[in-house]
Amino acid sequence: MQTLCRRAHVMKILLPCILLLIAGCASTEPTPFNLGDPVPPLQGCNDYRARGGFCVNLPERLQQVLDEAHASHRYQTDQSLYQRNDYWSANLVGDCEDFALWARERLLEYGIQSDLIYARTEKGEEHLVLSVNGWILDSRYRWLHRRDDMRYDWISIGRSDGTWYRIKG
Repeated sequence: MQTLCRRAHVMKILLPCILLLIAGCASTEPTPFNLGDPVPPLQGCNDYRARGGFCVNLPERLQQVLDEAHASHRYQTDQSLYQRNDYWSANLVGDCEDFALWARERLLEYGIQSDLIYARTEKGEEHLVLSVNGWILDSRYRWLHRRDDMRYDWISIGRSDGTWYRIKG
């Protein structure tokens, strides 16, 4: 009887541990540390990277792409480049559409989907920016902005499949 009680007690302890290990092994998410390592404190991606781990912080990645774009971007009108009023090309020599398309292609290299957003600036000028989960990459600003913090009138949104939708409100 005593052996049976001891086995039941051991099973009460082992069963949750086994289930936890099975659940952890079934996960497809990358683990930022090896089993047996002490659990790192929750201090964000920089802490994981310092420990040799892998972590993608979306705003950091977006700012990195925005920095790359601004470092090489040279504004020129479509008229001067292509002798047309409007021509879209993923290029860092050109206007806001070219800038946004280049940034979209660069983000796709990282597996990040984005939307083009057609807007009117605070001065009433037509403008195109790139949006990822509410973050805006804009040829006019070197820093990432939240969509709600910008004084633009949002007109329409272009999804990655080429479909455009009018933005209400």
